[in-house]
Amino acid sequence: MCARLLNYVECGKYFCAHLPPRLVRSLHSDSPPKSNAQQIILDPEDNSKKSILSNINNQIKGEQTGRLFSVVYIRGKQHKVTSDDLLKVLTDIGAPVGEKIILDKVMCVGGRDFSLFGRPLLPPGMVTVQATVVEKALSRTKIFQKFKKRENYRKIRLNRDRWTLLRVNDIKINRQVD
Repeated sequence: MCARLLNYVECGKYFCAHLPPRLVRSLHSDSPPKSNAQQIILDPEDNSKKSILSNINNQIKGEQTGRLFSVVYIRGKQHKVTSDDLLKVLTDIGAPVGEKIILDKVMCVGGRDFSLFGRPLLPPGMVTVQATVVEKALSRTKIFQKFKKRENYRKIRLNRDRWTLLRVNDIKINRQVD
């Protein structure tokens, strides 16, 4: 297509074809999109902090949190889990099949109306994530090959990684928020 037939519009650093200027400005906006969600940042001396914490503690005490989610840290990776999730961990965690384990490195936990974040982890014993080892297996065979043509040089290495499949049984908040 000939360049002179295209209608080019300059928008910042770029030229865009066949777009009216009002659309180009909205597509290449430098301002972040506006969100309807509001984030509440608590001031330590504010009385609203006490009311929010008491509301969260009442939900925990009355078990009205809804379905809890959690982000757990396992062997260098972060995994977001809820109850009855299957979790594939790309290492052998050392527990036999059928063993119930507790994932104690919890980074955050949240319910229907609240989320609690650690810095970087929540205090030990505050949240319990219980899981069962369902399966332990090896991944498919991966081939690593080094080859140089006309030099009679070829090295082939085969690798199978271990992985563990976990079933998350339960997520519990054991104590109230301070």
